[in-house]
Amino acid sequence: MMLELHNVTIGELVKGLSVTIDDGQIVGIQGRGKTTLLRAVVGLLPINGGHICIDGEVLSPDSAPYFRRYMAYVPQRLSVPEGYDKVPTDYVELVRRAVQSDKQLLVIDEPANPLSDEDQLAVGRMLIDAVQQGRIVLTVMNPLNDNYIRL
Repeated sequence: MMLELHNVTIGELVKGLSVTIDDGQIVGIQGRGKTTLLRAVVGLLPINGGHICIDGEVLSPDSAPYFRRYMAYVPQRLSVPEGYDKVPTDYVELVRRAVQSDKQLLVIDEPANPLSDEDQLAVGRMLIDAVQQGRIVLTVMNPLNDNYIRL
């Protein structure tokens, strides 16, 4: 799988971003607009310019549901409707489930509340395992290597 962002602009936060991410790579995101960018990558937020491609196919509002079959997304905040207590709300468990899925693209936002050092290490190990399995990880967590995007 390959994720490509070509001259992507989203409001005032993301301007002209271009990057290509291949299988087996982890890329961290730094700066203002991190969550906005992740939401656009999973098709939950429209972009104002440029385009996002997955394996050469352009992601659009109409195609986003199709592409989400290949993505696992851990949002910054998870709201659970009343009566749905079976959904995990623990951030580390959400990351664990994303990594254990068969999804090729893992989009991991930062947690709303700071993680303990132990949980940070656990999440880092899980994301590294996913990359070693040949998956793409796009994350707001502290970059686990030198590969990052500055917004």
